[in-house]
Amino acid sequence: MRNSNPFEAVSAQLEEAHSMKERVAFAAFSILEEHLKDFSSMLISGFGDRSRAARWMCMHHRALEGRNAYQVIADGEADRLWEEVARTCGLSD
Repeated sequence: MRNSNPFEAVSAQLEEAHSMKERVAFAAFSILEEHLKDFSSMLISGFGDRSRAARWMCMHHRALEGRNAYQVIADGEADRLWEEVARTCGLSD
């Protein structure tokens, strides 16, 4: 009988899930750049780079009722998202 380490399989599955999440996050951000250029540019400027901006878009935010930014856009609340990004990035008046 083989004595295998159960954490090797778990580790591999987690790495696969992380890689998939990263691919989806960057694909989604590419769509954002195509359709909302000014907004995506503000995100990149505010967060310092494309990777941080893409990850922020995918995160669930308390200020957005637990939704991610793509859900807010899909719900037709893009103006609210502009305000939240401005506040988060310190770009408010």
